[in-house]
Amino acid sequence: MATRRLELGFEGGTVLRLTVDSGVADEVTGALAAQSASGWRAVESEEGTFWVDLAELVYVRLPPGEAPGRVGFGGI
Repeated sequence: MATRRLELGFEGGTVLRLTVDSGVADEVTGALAAQSASGWRAVESEEGTFWVDLAELVYVRLPPGEAPGRVGFGGI
């Protein structure tokens, strides 16, 4: 399955950067869009399982066009 980078920002400046399956990113953003963003939710990622209180999120970012673990050089 395709993976995405997911950034979860919390008050105070803490940012949790995770590599998740696309479906996990859709679930998190879907819960926020449906305004059911309260309570704790398990977020499964390549880095491990994280329990996040969705009510404490300040922002969620899905960086565009980013391939995790890819290093490239342009203009060569």
